[in-house]
Amino acid sequence: MNPEFDCQACGACCVSPYTGDAYVALDDREAVRLGLAQLPVILQQQGGDPPEYLPRLGTKLNANTTRVCAALGGIVGSACFCDIYEERPNACRQFEAGGKACREARLAIGLTPI
Repeated sequence: MNPEFDCQACGACCVSPYTGDAYVALDDREAVRLGLAQLPVILQQQGGDPPEYLPRLGTKLNANTTRVCAALGGIVGSACFCDIYEERPNACRQFEAGGKACREARLAIGLTPI
């Protein structure tokens, strides 16, 4: 992690860019593990014939009615944390603090660039 970026004072990557209830892609093992932890796991329909269903971690509405990851605690842009950090999905583990996607997520929700 880039030391210039304090993820626990940001949370921009946990804001879903989608309008639906599904966000972070999960593999089958992650879907089972997180489902057992009573987090919402959504089977999101993809294209194809027959259609394919891919598991994704669900979202919730925060106090500002912004759709965020179901595992996000705290307030985006302020003190925040991941409830499942040690067990977070691979997609989250691969997200680079300070990388291009991080900076784009910050801009998308109106946080100042770093």
